[in-house]
Amino acid sequence: MAEHQSRARFFQQHPKARAHAALDHATNQQLKVTPGPVTLTKNKYQGKKAVIIGAGVSGLTAAYELLAQQSGMEVTVLEAQNRTGGRCLSLRTGDTLIEDVDSDLFNSKPGQPQVVRFDRPQGDAEPYLNAGPGRIPSSHKRLLSYLKQFSVDVEVYVMNSESNLVQMSDSFAGLPLVYRRLDHNTRGWLAQMVFENAEQLIKTTECGVTDRDVQSRAEQLKELMISFGELVPSGPNVGKYVVTAGEDGLENGRSRAGYTELPGVDAGTIAEPLSFDSLLASEFWDKTRFYQPVDFLWQATLFQPVGGMDQVQHAFAQHVAELGGTILLNSPVKRIDWDASRQQFAISIAKLGTEDLDVVYADYCFCNLAIPFLKEILSEALQDPNSQVGLNSDFKAALQAVYQSQFVDDHGGYKAKFLACTTKVGWQADRYLWQGSQVQEVHDDSADVDVLSVPDSEIGVVPIFGGISWTDNDITQLWYPSNAYHDQKGVLTGAYNFSEIAYEWGKLPVQARLDKAREGAKLFGQAFGNGLEHGLAIAWQNMPYIKGGWAQWHVVGDQAVHHFNMLAQGSAVKATDGSETQPNFFIVGDQLSSLPGWQEGAIAAALNALTRMECPQMAIPHLSCLPDTRLIVEGV
Repeated sequence: MAEHQSRARFFQQHPKARAHAALDHATNQQLKVTPGPVTLTKNKYQGKKAVIIGAGVSGLTAAYELLAQQSGMEVTVLEAQNRTGGRCLSLRTGDTLIEDVDSDLFNSKPGQPQVVRFDRPQGDAEPYLNAGPGRIPSSHKRLLSYLKQFSVDVEVYVMNSESNLVQMSDSFAGLPLVYRRLDHNTRGWLAQMVFENAEQLIKTTECGVTDRDVQSRAEQLKELMISFGELVPSGPNVGKYVVTAGEDGLENGRSRAGYTELPGVDAGTIAEPLSFDSLLASEFWDKTRFYQPVDFLWQATLFQPVGGMDQVQHAFAQHVAELGGTILLNSPVKRIDWDASRQQFAISIAKLGTEDLDVVYADYCFCNLAIPFLKEILSEALQDPNSQVGLNSDFKAALQAVYQSQFVDDHGGYKAKFLACTTKVGWQADRYLWQGSQVQEVHDDSADVDVLSVPDSEIGVVPIFGGISWTDNDITQLWYPSNAYHDQKGVLTGAYNFSEIAYEWGKLPVQARLDKAREGAKLFGQAFGNGLEHGLAIAWQNMPYIKGGWAQWHVVGDQAVHHFNMLAQGSAVKATDGSETQPNFFIVGDQLSSLPGWQEGAIAAALNALTRMECPQMAIPHLSCLPDTRLIVEGV
């Protein structure tokens, strides 16, 4: 079953889907809403305690800001795992990766460990795999601002190279094609069609051209198409898409789609264009995520921290500690209750190796857990939807709606739930497998001399430096490393898939996933697939304390927007006498942002919660539509 569907088809099937959230003006005009993240009043919370559950990026952001802005709050972060970062996970040699045996949130058991065994040849940079987030769009200003503030170096992440490959099982004999060839051949043929029908298109398209300007605009459209599609600019073939290495001995070739022999000593040989019929028949735009790199979030320039994405949480955690905050690892929270006598949250923590519980108290609780975990962690007194006490009624109703979208009977098959299924595979390999061989002495039999060249199989092949190759195979995509290009070895992401395919992969043993990933890689060349080594597989729906890649609000139901907005406000605690606190319980994380699945969203949610705490008389702006993670994470 093909996993990918075209964006057009996606919108046909999901007419309410939006890539980005918009403000609900009608609602917000009735509310006094915050203009954006506000600063905290210095020492306003002197003597108060904040407990942050979860040391993901959102939880660490909340902790850092409470301390850096000198709120006066005592800050403790409780993290169930033995590391910070949550889904932000970079794996290096010697690390151990242990999934649970299944995706059950509460009753699962640890599976078999995977040990990272990447080689490090002398002179190579330390190899790592970003098993979670792997890129930072340049539009994510808050995250980049923190990294600059924390002196975390970043480097360019290459989302797309025109040298990347595209492979489809039922098109072009199943052979991988160079991205630039599909890209520019398509542009060329489309441009020729527009050129030949320019005047008619100007007349019949609602583009605001007056009758008197039709002729001039048609000529301008033709000129645009010559540039857009690399058409013949003059002469008997004007407006035709004809590739050529040059005319009259001049280097003026039309060569955007690439060469079969690269120019250098010789002029080179231009690749013959693929026919428009074969391009249309292939449906490359539908069977792969070919055009994902032109979507807003993936447009150049993107970044990655030097040395691994986990430099993000390490920087946050270091600053939290320096500012006097406490981060307790191996501290899974088992219960959140309300102590009416103390007017504080009572938070019970498991003591590893025993059945004992420690209890810490907090005036404010920031919960950086995936919402479905609260079903068994929040006390009944706080979340009972039929009770008038505890958390706010709308907040409790929203929790119930999320629970219902997660804890559904899938009857042993795939069913989309609140927490999305996604899997990745990582490999290490020699870089020559995608970057090509170095120029060296090669014997030319025809002239019986040694020449400086590359092997015959690489003539005309432009090396791949970064970017993503696409396929309609289950692996979906191959990420090439965007760093240390001159190293001997590199680490690739050998599969990144979603939804039903990821669900099925997650049920497989690790070795079976690696076998499937290797078979997918062989579609890009037998030598390439056979050269992959030291494989790692991660199914995020199986990861303890996480159990998914991101939130999927589209499965919550018709009232999803309302429930999202209610959760984003946080909640007060109401007592039996009818009195209630100021808002003091907040859910954070990218799950409550317009950028689910992105670290920028995690930061935004933390800042929203702090703003609501500081200004309880003001609301976080309501959204009229929710972001659809299938668009802004998976790149449908």
